[in-house]
Amino acid sequence: MTRIPRLWAARPLRFALTGGSAALVQLGILDALTDGRWSPILADAVALLLSTQVNIVLSYLFTWRDRRPRAGTPRAVLGRWAAYQGSAAGAALLNIGVFVVARTDLPIVVASALGTVIASVVNFVASDRLVFPAAAAAVAAHGSHGAWESAAARGAVDRMVRCREDA
Repeated sequence: MTRIPRLWAARPLRFALTGGSAALVQLGILDALTDGRWSPILADAVALLLSTQVNIVLSYLFTWRDRRPRAGTPRAVLGRWAAYQGSAAGAALLNIGVFVVARTDLPIVVASALGTVIASVVNFVASDRLVFPAAAAAVAAHGSHGAWESAAARGAVDRMVRCREDA
């Protein structure tokens, strides 16, 4: 097995470990805040927001470590952070939507698990294609800095990389 397929095969496991770690952080924060007599809804919202930040850090350092820009410029890191926040928000809305629809026909825990699984798959694909795109790794390997942060620039960079490879 070559290096690239091995990395790809390991990525879903790293994604699951990262998500599981962030979930444990969320549950720990939720428990601590509700023990401190916080409203459960407010405590859960705060725990979710904080665990999402843990998740992006772990994703950047562990799950998608091979797709970091060579120089972790603030602009590149901020772009990834912003894209991740959007991806996480979309996945959370999808999770809730699946739950709301599925709970009419399924037990609540099963409906919740279904929402989580579907949202996790969508979040993985969004992270792979939008937040930590492979094009960014190719650009970093060819010496450019941060140009892949917009979709239009990413396309231009892809063409540039192909031209360099063909030369």
